[in-house]
Amino acid sequence: MRLVRGLSVPRMLFMSLLLVWEPAAVLSSPKPAQEETGLPPPVILISVDTLRADHLSCYGYKNLQTPHIDSLAGGGTLFTEISSQAPITLPSHVSLFTSTYPFANGIRENAQVLPPGATTLATVLAAHGYNTAAFIGGYFLERRFGLAQGFQTYDSPFDTRVIKGALDLKRPAAQVLDGAEHWLQQNSGKPFFLFVHLFDLHQPYDAPATYRIRAPQSEYDQELAYVDDSLGSFLGFLEKSGLDRRALVVLFSDHGESLGDHGENTHGYFIYRSTLHVPLIFHWPQTTENRPSKIENGNSTQLSNFDIRVSSPAGLVDVAPTVLSFLGIQSPPSFNGHGLLELARHGHSPPRDVYSETTYAHDKFGWAALRSLRRGDFQYIDAPHPELYDLKRDSAELHNQLPGQSTLAASYRESLAALVAAYHSVPASRGEAGSVAVPGSEENLRSLGYLEITTPKAALDDSGVDPKDRLFEYKRYLLAGHLARIGKAEEAVGEFQAILADDPRNLPAYIELARSEIGLHQYLDGANQLKAALALDPHNIEAEELLGDIWLTVGNPGRAAAEFTLLLTFAPQDYEAHFGLGLIAAHQGKTADAAQHFRAALAANPHSAEAHFQLGLILEAQNQKEEAVREFKAVLLIDPKDKDASRKLAKLTPTSPLK
Repeated sequence: MRLVRGLSVPRMLFMSLLLVWEPAAVLSSPKPAQEETGLPPPVILISVDTLRADHLSCYGYKNLQTPHIDSLAGGGTLFTEISSQAPITLPSHVSLFTSTYPFANGIRENAQVLPPGATTLATVLAAHGYNTAAFIGGYFLERRFGLAQGFQTYDSPFDTRVIKGALDLKRPAAQVLDGAEHWLQQNSGKPFFLFVHLFDLHQPYDAPATYRIRAPQSEYDQELAYVDDSLGSFLGFLEKSGLDRRALVVLFSDHGESLGDHGENTHGYFIYRSTLHVPLIFHWPQTTENRPSKIENGNSTQLSNFDIRVSSPAGLVDVAPTVLSFLGIQSPPSFNGHGLLELARHGHSPPRDVYSETTYAHDKFGWAALRSLRRGDFQYIDAPHPELYDLKRDSAELHNQLPGQSTLAASYRESLAALVAAYHSVPASRGEAGSVAVPGSEENLRSLGYLEITTPKAALDDSGVDPKDRLFEYKRYLLAGHLARIGKAEEAVGEFQAILADDPRNLPAYIELARSEIGLHQYLDGANQLKAALALDPHNIEAEELLGDIWLTVGNPGRAAAEFTLLLTFAPQDYEAHFGLGLIAAHQGKTADAAQHFRAALAANPHSAEAHFQLGLILEAQNQKEEAVREFKAVLLIDPKDKDASRKLAKLTPTSPLK
C-alpha cells in the first residue's frame, strides 16, 4: 500500500578576543593565527540545537551541572548576551553560516532550500585550503536543504532512510560524535573545519534511562545531561589527540526552548528571550605563545587567566565573521554580521543593534510576523501590540514598558526599519515552484507535531492579527493535530471544527480537518473542507494535492486528473501531481505518459522509493529489463526492506539481484 498524504491507495491501481591572543592585541589589528606547526589552526563548530543559555551551569543554572560544556570556557571566552536571528532550526543555521539575516537570505522556515552558490563559512574555509566535514544530528539540516555547500563530507543519513516517526528525525549525540571522531582520526593532519550538530534537546525527548535519575523533573534537562556527557567523551578525545590545544572550538545553540514561558511550549511562535537567548563559547587554541593575556575592557570580565566573559549583546550572525577574523581571513562582502573580536576590544563603542524575527504565525496562519531589536539592556518586539522590555531588571520579559516608554520604543522601531531597509531581500530557492518544502519532506516534518509545514509569503503583513491574541487558538490547533496523530481522529475533528467556528479563515485548520476526515474515510467531507481552503487560497498546493488524492481513492480518476493538471499550472514541478498523473496513465495503459510523469516526480523528489518502483513497473511492462532493474535497485537503496522491489529483482535477476 502507498501512503499518499494520509490516503492508502493500492500500488498496482491508484496508489573576546584576538586580544586574548597577543599582549599587544588591544592596540593592534588582528594577525592571522597560526599553529605551532605554522599551519592555521583547525576549527570545530558545535551546535547544540534547542539549548537555552540559562540551562547551562556556566550561565548560572542551578538545577543541573553541565561540567563538560562549562569546561570550554576555560581558556576561552563566554558571551553572555547572544541572540538567535530566528528561533527555528534551518533559518538560524543558515543565518549563522552565511552571516546574513533571514529576511535577506530568504530562508525563514524549515524545509526551504538554501540556493546553490551561497557564500558560507564552509565555502570560505574550503577555498582557503581547509578540509571540511559536517556530522548532522537532525533532519532539518539534511543535505537536501542546502547547508552542505562547502563541505567535502556531509554526514546526514536522513536522505536515504525511511522516516516513520518523530524519533527517526534525529540520531543520538553519541552516534554523531563517534562519526566525527572517526573522521578526525583520518583528517586532523592538516587544517580542517568540522561542524557537529546535536539534535537531542529537540522534542520528542528520549534520553537514556540513566539520565532520568539525574533530572527527574525535566525531560529537557535529562537530554541536556546526556548531551553534556556525550560532549565530555568527545572533548576527552580532543585532549588525548592534542586537538584541544590546536583547534578553535566554538559551541553555540541555534535557538532556545520556551518550556511554557509566555504560554509557548516549544519555539518558533514567539520571539521572547526563552527562545532567542543562546549560549556562545569560544575556546581558543592553547599554544604556548597564544595563551590569553590580561584584558582591561569595560564589557569584558576576566574570571581567571583563561576565563573571560563578554556581556555586550550580539547575534549568531556575528559568529562566522569572528571565526574568519581570528584566522586572519577577510569576511566576504555578503556577510551582514561583524566580528566579535573588535567588539570585545572596544568596550565603549556604541551599542550594537541585534535583529531577530519569526514569520511562523504569519506564514502558517496569516497572522502578523514578529520582529525584534535588542540594543543594550532593552528588547523591542515589533507587533500589532508592540512590547518593550528592560532585560536588566526583567530578564523574563514579564513587564511590558509600553505605553510608558513610547518615545524609546519609537526609536527602536525606526532603527529596526532602517536595519531591514539596509539589506536587500533575496527570494528563497524552493523544492518546487510556489512551495516551501522539498518534495517528500512534508510528512517527515509533520510527524514532529508541533513544527508544521509553512509557506513563506512574498511580503509580510504587519497589520495582521497579533499572535499573542491567537495563542489559545494556536495551542488548540496543536492539540487537535496531536489527537489526529495518535489515532483519535474523531476528537481531532471536533477540535478543528471548533477552531473554524471561531476563525473561519484559518486555512491550515481546514486542511488538517480534511486530513482527519480522510482518516475516518469521510472522503467527501474532506473534499468539502479542501474546497473551502482553496476558496481562501486558490493556489494552495497542499489542498490541491489532497483533493486529487481523494478523487483517486474514491475511484474518480477523471476528477483526480483535473485537480493534478490544474495544480501543475502553478506548480509545474509538483511531485504529488506528477505521481498521481503517472498512476492514472498507468491504469489507462498509457505507459509512455506514465513513464514521463514518474520521471518528473523523481526529478522533484529523487528519494521517492514509490516513484522508483512505479517507474520500474512501467519499464518492465515496456520490456526494458535493464532500466527496470536499475529502478528496483534504487528502491532498495532507499528502503532495503521493501519486499516488492526485492521480489521484482529476484524475478528479473535471479542469480545476483543486487549486483
